[in-house]
Amino acid sequence: MKLSRKLVMVSAAAILGVSPVVGTTLASNATVQAASTIYNTDGKNSKVKTVKSVRFVDRNGKKTNKTAPKGGSYTIWNVKKIGNETYLSIQTDYKYWLPASAVKGSVQYKDGSSNVTLNLNGSQASSSKSKSTKKATSKKTTTKSTTSKKSTKSSKTTKKVSSTPLVTTKKTRVYDENGKLAKTYMGSKKWTTIGKGVKIMGHGTETINGTKYYALEPNHFYILASDVKAR
Repeated sequence: MKLSRKLVMVSAAAILGVSPVVGTTLASNATVQAASTIYNTDGKNSKVKTVKSVRFVDRNGKKTNKTAPKGGSYTIWNVKKIGNETYLSIQTDYKYWLPASAVKGSVQYKDGSSNVTLNLNGSQASSSKSKSTKKATSKKTTTKSTTSKKSTKSSKTTKKVSSTPLVTTKKTRVYDENGKLAKTYMGSKKWTTIGKGVKIMGHGTETINGTKYYALEPNHFYILASDVKAR
């Protein structure tokens, strides 16, 4: 009877001794995802088109309720990696991102002293790097004779280039660079109407044909300044 009691006590002590070791092992295997570096593109040389319908994700890689339709064209403003996947931001406020595996096109950004070009073919991305070089250039002043020509294009004056957090004060529409109602925005016709109370980023103001607008995408998409306020 005494021997059995000792065996029970030894077994209990062994179990209690092993449990902390298991807990330590599990804790040591836990991984914490570090914040990814976000690289900025110049916009004008970073254009892509979706090869399939895909959901946008937020800056943490979580799917949003907005879908990018197949064939949608987008300007890319930022690049980052979430896990093993490369994502491309279609807005400078980091709100909507596309997986690089769902688009084709070319994206250029700067990584330290290197210029990086992402070549996307709709399934995978290949990248190439080149050193950034700056050369001093001399400006030459030339005199040219000019003739006045009548232009059918809209007059556009840039007023401000800094980004401003905005919120819509009423249901409003998206306009193109000529001050006309945009046919599509973010790859779809339905996004050309923005509801009241929606938070957006204004990337500078411009006056087109005498009317003041905030740029959603400079030289492409705009919203009336009178329909938003700073937040």
